[in-house]
Amino acid sequence: MRGRSLLWPLAVTLAALVAWEAVVAALRVKALLLPRPSLVAGVLWSRAPLILEHMWPTFYQIVLGFLLSLVGGVVVAVLLTYSEIVRKGFYPLIVVSQIVPKVAVAPLFVVWFGLGDLSRLLLAFLIAFFPIVINTATGLTSVDDDFVRMARAYMGTRRQIFTKIRLPHALPLIFGGMKISITLAVIGVVVAEFVAAQRGIGYLIVMANGLLDTPLMMAAIAALSLMGLALYGVVAGLERLVVYWQVRTETPRGGFA
Repeated sequence: MRGRSLLWPLAVTLAALVAWEAVVAALRVKALLLPRPSLVAGVLWSRAPLILEHMWPTFYQIVLGFLLSLVGGVVVAVLLTYSEIVRKGFYPLIVVSQIVPKVAVAPLFVVWFGLGDLSRLLLAFLIAFFPIVINTATGLTSVDDDFVRMARAYMGTRRQIFTKIRLPHALPLIFGGMKISITLAVIGVVVAEFVAAQRGIGYLIVMANGLLDTPLMMAAIAALSLMGLALYGVVAGLERLVVYWQVRTETPRGGFA
């Protein structure tokens, strides 16, 4: 079933690439404007050492930023759930932190924390933090009150209620937030690399743009997309292992129930 579910996305992607190749060849579009997929694939192969060299710092910054946002987001969500003072005092600030455009914040982070990895890490954390907080808090607070009252009637402690009732109930929503967060962490790191960096995929894209090397630019974007897709797949696979009790049903014609 899993292989069959991947068939349609692969078929659509292949059809789009074939159409792209045919249109560019038919219209004789210059590679400076829009290179053919075959040319981009050739650059991916021939410039693989350069791309991999810049991919590694972007990769570990994304992973670190995501893990930091996961830990911080869950902790803040627990505080929002159990403390009314924290909920009333800090929730508006959390919302405001997401309203401010991250491109505008990135130069400030460079001024405050320098050109090193810390500014990229903090920007990835900031942009990936919000979905974890919202989904976790929603999951923790959406437990049926009857279950909580029953647990208390059987002398359940607050810790037992959290670990046995609230957290398992919230796990599907937490993983939903994690899948959003990992993609946003990619955006956060690359935005920071656009502003100020000496290495990374974002830096490579900016460098290729300055050299008017569109094939290299698109090859870097393709590598970044594949890396983000792989990270998303890791989170989705972990969800299938952890939230093993969640029932997934599929309609007979391939839709989602």
